[in-house]
Amino acid sequence: MPYFEKVLVANRGEVALRIMKTLKKMDIKSVTVYSEADDNAMHVKYADEAIFVGNSPPTESYLSIPNILSAVRVSGAQAVHPGYGFLSENAKFAQQLQQEGVTLIGPSASAILKMGDKISAKKIASLAKVNTVPGYIGTIATEKEAIKIAKKIGFPVIVKAVAGGGGRGMRIINNEQQMLSAFEAAKIEANNSFNDNRVFIEKLIHEQPRHIEIQVLADMHGNTVCLGERECSIQRHHQKVIEEAPSTFIDESIRKKMYKQVISLVKKVGYYSAGTVEFMVDKNKQFYFLEMNTRLQVEHPVTELVTGIDIVEEMIKIAAGKKLSFSQKDIAIQGHAIECRVCAEDPERGFLPSSGRVTEYTPPPTSPSIRLDSCIKAGEEVSMYYDTLVAKLCAFGNTRKDAITKMQQALSSFVISGISHNLSFLEALISHPRFQSGHIHTNFIEEEYPKGFSGANLTSEIFQVFVAATIHIFITEQKRMCLISERLEDQSHNILTRWVVSVDDVLFPVIIKSVYKGYNIRQDSNKITVRGNWQIGSGLFSCEVNGKKVHVKVEKTRVGYILKHAGVTATTYVCSPRVSELSRHIIKHTDKEKEGTIVAPLSGQIVDVKIKAGQKVKKGQDLITSLSMKMENIIKAPHDGTIKKVHVNSKDQMNCGMVLVEYE
Repeated sequence: MPYFEKVLVANRGEVALRIMKTLKKMDIKSVTVYSEADDNAMHVKYADEAIFVGNSPPTESYLSIPNILSAVRVSGAQAVHPGYGFLSENAKFAQQLQQEGVTLIGPSASAILKMGDKISAKKIASLAKVNTVPGYIGTIATEKEAIKIAKKIGFPVIVKAVAGGGGRGMRIINNEQQMLSAFEAAKIEANNSFNDNRVFIEKLIHEQPRHIEIQVLADMHGNTVCLGERECSIQRHHQKVIEEAPSTFIDESIRKKMYKQVISLVKKVGYYSAGTVEFMVDKNKQFYFLEMNTRLQVEHPVTELVTGIDIVEEMIKIAAGKKLSFSQKDIAIQGHAIECRVCAEDPERGFLPSSGRVTEYTPPPTSPSIRLDSCIKAGEEVSMYYDTLVAKLCAFGNTRKDAITKMQQALSSFVISGISHNLSFLEALISHPRFQSGHIHTNFIEEEYPKGFSGANLTSEIFQVFVAATIHIFITEQKRMCLISERLEDQSHNILTRWVVSVDDVLFPVIIKSVYKGYNIRQDSNKITVRGNWQIGSGLFSCEVNGKKVHVKVEKTRVGYILKHAGVTATTYVCSPRVSELSRHIIKHTDKEKEGTIVAPLSGQIVDVKIKAGQKVKKGQDLITSLSMKMENIIKAPHDGTIKKVHVNSKDQMNCGMVLVEYE
C-alpha cells in the first residue's frame, strides 16, 4: 500500500518531472497541472494525469490558489507537492489544503508563516539562540525611512524582500544615492515575484562572505537530522549559479556548531519535512542566520549525491506521518558533488533572459557520476513567463578535483541551440583557477568579471584545440564535397596540405598531414595532433587534441564556424595561402548602430515607462522597466538626447527587436 494513492504536483518544468519520477518509484500516481504556455511540456506528458489551470502568466495559473485547488478536487489527489517557487512557501495555500482535507507534502502552514516572513524568522531565530545578521527587524515603507535606518546600521546594507527567496527583491546599497534608485526597484520586483512588496534592511557582510546552507529533515515525531552543508557562494545578483557539497571551507567543528543551531531553530518552530537553513559565513568562520527555506531547494541533488538519500521521497514519507528511518549517526558524507544551473540567458549581453524555441538540445550522457534534471528538448519553447532555469547539471566524484573534471567534460559536451544560454559562462567558472583552488565567496563573479562576461581567456592550449577542430571539420567538409555526384572523379586525394586558419581574424599558416582518424598539424613551432570523427551538421565535435579528450561546440556560418570550448568562443575559417594573401586587400565594411532608436533587447512585459515625448534624457538614465522570465530589466538611455516618440505603454507586451523609443 503506497503512502498516498495519488499526488498532485503543483509546479512545472524540471522540478515537476523530478518529483513525478520519485512518485513513480514509490508506486504513487502523479497528477500535474499546466498553463496555456505548457500545453506540450514534458512534465505534462510524463504525468499519469494532467489538468489545465489557466493562462500563461503565473498569477493566472501556477500562482492561482483557486485554480490549483480546483485541480486537486477534480483529480481526487490526497496530497500536493509544491516543489519550489510558485506556491511552495505560501501559508494561505497550505491552510486551504488543510481545510480541504488534503495533505501538503511540506511543513505546516504555521511553520511556513513563521519562517516564510523573514522578519518573523529572524525574531524566532534570536529566541532559539541562533546567530543573526545585524539589521532592522521591521518593514520599511519609504526611501527616506530606509536611508535613515541604513545610516544607523552603517553602509553597505542590503534591502531584502520580506517574502520569498531566490534573490528576488534584493539590492545591495552602498550609499544614499543608490538607496534612492534601488529601494523602489526592490519593492517592485518583490511584488512581481511574491505578490508582497514589503522589504527590510540588513547589514551587508562584505569581507569575503560565503553562503553556506544546511539541509535538514525532520519528522512529526520530533526526530531531526542534518544532511551536511552546501556551498552556494558562486552567485550573480544574489542568485545561485554553482552549488557544491560539502564546502571546502567548513570544518567539522564549525559544522557541529551550525548543526546545533539549526536543530534548535527547527525545534523552536515545530518544523517537519525537508527544509534548508541558510547562513552567511565571514572570513573568520563566524556564521549568521539569513533565512529558512521551508521547501525543497533547487540545489538538493548535490546533497542527495553525497548522502545517498532521496530528499523528495523522505518528504513524502514524512507527510504520510512516518518516522525517519535513520538518525544523525547514520548520515555519512561521501565524495563531492557540484551542480551547475543551466539558464536561458545571455551572459555576453548582461545576462538578459532569453526565450524562444530550442532548435537543438543534446545533453551529456548521464551516469552514476553525471546527473541531469531537465525538462526541455529540441523543438520546445522556453517561455518568457517563467524562470530562466532550464536544466540542473550535477557531477559526482570521489574528490572535489574529480567532480570538477567530470563537470568540465559534461558542460563541454552539452549542446543547446535556438536560445541564448550560460553554458560557456559555466565552463569558464568551473575552469577558473580560483574556483578550482576553492578560494571563493559571494563576490567572486563581480570580482573576476567586473565588466561582465565576454568569454574566458584564449590560452595557447585552447588555441590549439580551435586550430585542430577547424582543420578537421573543414577537411571533412572538403572531402564530402569532392564526392558529390556528377563530378568527373573522386578528387579528395588532391586536397591541399598547406592552409591558413583564421582564429578571430588572426591568420595562422599550417601544414597538415593526414593520418588514421585525423591529422598532424604544424603551426609555426607548434605540433598539434587531432584524432576523432565528426558527422557533417553535428553541433558537437568530440576528439582528442594532443592526446587529450575534448569537446568543441560547432556552429556553421556563411564562411566558417563559431567554435566554443572551455568558456571561450572563437570565429574561425580556413582558406588557401593565396586567398589569405589577397584578403589583405579587401575593404572591410562594418555596420554602424543606429542611434535614432532603442529596440527591445528581449521579449517581456512593460512594467513602467519613465519618459515621454519631448523629454530630454541623459546617458544611462532609466527609460523603461520590463519584466521577463520573472526578472526585472531596466532599459537605459544609450546617449544624451531628446525623446521624439515612445511606442509602448505600461502593461504592453514587447517582443525582442521591436522599436520602443525614438530620439529626435
